[in-house]
Amino acid sequence: MKHYVIEAVRSTKEDRHLAINLESALLELMDAEKELKWQKYAVYSSQKEYDQIQKKIDEIQTKLVSER
Repeated sequence: MKHYVIEAVRSTKEDRHLAINLESALLELMDAEKELKWQKYAVYSSQKEYDQIQKKIDEIQTKLVSER
C-alpha cells in the first residue's frame, strides 16, 4: 500500500511540473506572437516610408529633367 501512495505522490509532482512547463511554453508563445505582430507592423511601416521616399525621388527627378 505504501508503494502506491509513493507512486501517486510522484505522479502528482510530475503532473505539476508538466503543467508548469506547459504554462511557461504558452507564455513564451504569447510573447513570441506579440513580437511577431510588432515586427510585421515595423516592416509595413518601413515599406510605406520607403515607398513615400521613392515617390519623392521620382518627383524630384522628373522636375530636374523638365528644368533642363
